[in-house]
Amino acid sequence: MSNRICIVYDTKRGSTEMIVKWMEEAIKGKAEVKVMRVSEVDSLRGCNLVVIGSPIYYERPLKSVLKFLEEHRDELRDKKVAVFVVCLAELFGHFTKGYIEKYYLGPILKKVPAKVVKAGIMRGWLAKPDFNQKENIQKWINDVLSASFYSNGVGC
Repeated sequence: MSNRICIVYDTKRGSTEMIVKWMEEAIKGKAEVKVMRVSEVDSLRGCNLVVIGSPIYYERPLKSVLKFLEEHRDELRDKKVAVFVVCLAELFGHFTKGYIEKYYLGPILKKVPAKVVKAGIMRGWLAKPDFNQKENIQKWINDVLSASFYSNGVGC
């Protein structure tokens, strides 16, 4: 497999970590995938695509994710990048979409030095995992793969 995907994220209560595991499950067999928390990333060398995710707390992405984007700015410049946020505001549907895009995704997108292949909003949860979200999340990551590799004539 020549395509290598790095999923980089941070989490506080675990929903983002579960979402990342579902993404990893969907990618396996299509491309090589490496999953790391932002604090574990030394280098992004060898990654064709970097997927970056953050939960939303107190109306903003985690500082650790924003710091990661600053520290790895030069490395990300030549990568394909997809980003996602995990929040409960998505529960309110299309009424909050503009707000989420501006205030939750916006701070992340401003710090990504490369063209973003796809941005996503994932519905989080507080207590028990919402397994109903698994199919949507796996569809999203497959769409990311298609936008990143298939559209350029490169297969996964």
